[in-house]
Amino acid sequence: MPRGSRLAIWCVALLLSLSLYVKGRVPTWKGEGAAPLRSGEETVTVRLAGDFPRPGIYRLPKGASALTAINMTHSAPSRTPPSGGAAAVELISGDVVTLRLEEGEPAVITLGKMGVRERMLLKIPLHPDRIEPGDWSLLPGIGPVLSRRIVADRHKNGAFGSVEGLLRVPGIGPGKLSLLRRYF
Repeated sequence: MPRGSRLAIWCVALLLSLSLYVKGRVPTWKGEGAAPLRSGEETVTVRLAGDFPRPGIYRLPKGASALTAINMTHSAPSRTPPSGGAAAVELISGDVVTLRLEEGEPAVITLGKMGVRERMLLKIPLHPDRIEPGDWSLLPGIGPVLSRRIVADRHKNGAFGSVEGLLRVPGIGPGKLSLLRRYF
């Protein structure tokens, strides 16, 4: 191979390597303004939605409120968020905090709950008394018929109290309960 070709190939390889090196050296977002969690500290897993600078799933210290979540993730809110109502409620795993910032309007914070599918994916324990009627069939081994039986039993006899309370529903025995227990 001629010397000029080898030099050209060497220069192209050098340029590619240099561009990859520089690209890898670009500083990334490191969560500025967020307080790190201490090892062993209890946490809650929540989803931040709406007008947060970086919406998504977050682990916050146990006892955090929606206002804490805003202060930890918003570097400089354009206006002071409300301090009462939904902003002051202590968050629990599976909550969804939605922040709405409209021009000229006060900040609006709403709280909701993650769906069963999302909670299962994030390994957030479910509670049989808080599952919506349409969500029972998302659990393994529970089809539409058994789902209707569970909802009817809860309506007729009241809260289950724990996953063991599901044993009173016809069609759920010890085997099915052991299959479901890992989600509760």
